[in-house]
Amino acid sequence: MFVETYRQESESIMAGGDARPIPYPKISAQDWRAWKLLLPFHAATIERTSAKRESLYFSHGIPYTLTTEVQKATEYFDKVEVWRKHDVQKDPIAVGVLGADRYLIARWGMEKLLPFETLKKAVPLILAWKYITSPAGMMTMLAALGYLVWGLV
Repeated sequence: MFVETYRQESESIMAGGDARPIPYPKISAQDWRAWKLLLPFHAATIERTSAKRESLYFSHGIPYTLTTEVQKATEYFDKVEVWRKHDVQKDPIAVGVLGADRYLIARWGMEKLLPFETLKKAVPLILAWKYITSPAGMMTMLAALGYLVWGLV
């Protein structure tokens, strides 16, 4: 099992007071669109009260080596979500949600994880495939073929 956690060491607090910086990287809106395209299925929502190690492992399929990290992350966020592909538990991610902002907590998978930048390069191909296989894409393709045949006749 390959596991990546994204906890960053917190630096000194410049704001003062009781402010605690969030030790996870924020996901930009553009990156979140890519993640949602790559992993469209919202598999689980973990609240602070339900973040017990055994529950995370057995109920939500989070590897036991990551349960402590996800448990710690629930202290910073309103909820933690697990996103994956539809039919398979392939390379899911744990995302912390705080208001409208999302933060990347961890990724895991059975095979070596590809860097996100590599995955992001595949997004245009995925969008093209979704369009081609959609009903509108099929109709466009049939119309183009009809136009081509009409031009040959």
